[in-house]
Amino acid sequence: MRTLRRLAIVAVVLAALLVGADRLAVHILEGKAADRLAASIGLSATPDVSIKGFPFLTQIATGDLDEIDASIDSYESTVPGGSTARIEGLELQLKNVEFSNSYTSATARTATGTALIPYDQLLRAAASDPDSGAKVTRLSDGGNGRIKVEVEADGQRSSVLSTVKVADDTIRVRAEKLPDTGGIPEDRVREITDFQQTITRLPGGVSLQNATPTPEGLRLTVGGTNVPITG
Repeated sequence: MRTLRRLAIVAVVLAALLVGADRLAVHILEGKAADRLAASIGLSATPDVSIKGFPFLTQIATGDLDEIDASIDSYESTVPGGSTARIEGLELQLKNVEFSNSYTSATARTATGTALIPYDQLLRAAASDPDSGAKVTRLSDGGNGRIKVEVEADGQRSSVLSTVKVADDTIRVRAEKLPDTGGIPEDRVREITDFQQTITRLPGGVSLQNATPTPEGLRLTVGGTNVPITG
């Protein structure tokens, strides 16, 4: 009986040591993955990274991790004219991550994620007409998948409902129906009401797939395959 008790104690201690080693290895590799992800898109702050799956040491032995989740609070994307717009709450799920070259590089077979660009940040991409003073003054959720674009010209305010489309990592906003322009050519009006914003500094291999209007801003969907995690 005493021998069995000792064996049980030894088993518990060994299990605890293995779990501890497993968690320590996870913590170390999470830090490395966070550093590489930050370097890949030029972040000044290190993102939060979580490696899923247990036991971790079994995964690392094969050089293939089930899933790495990454969270980036905010970062800046360049807008036309050299300004920047803040992208918030980027959440990435990297699946089937393969390590190579003694764990100095890694590639995720698939990646999905979401982020948010607030309307006040998207507004920075809108242009203004220096001759007439016409400009977009506010963006908001227009309902039914559209953006409400408020325009001011010659002291008069009006609004249009605009569609949102995504192509080549670029958000394109286009008015469905223009307001009464008093004879101003449509193409000139559209220079104000219609605009676009390219989302820069996405992790390599991840592309912008969709943008959905919400009360807070545009909810962005990103994704990709064979996404490198390097830096």
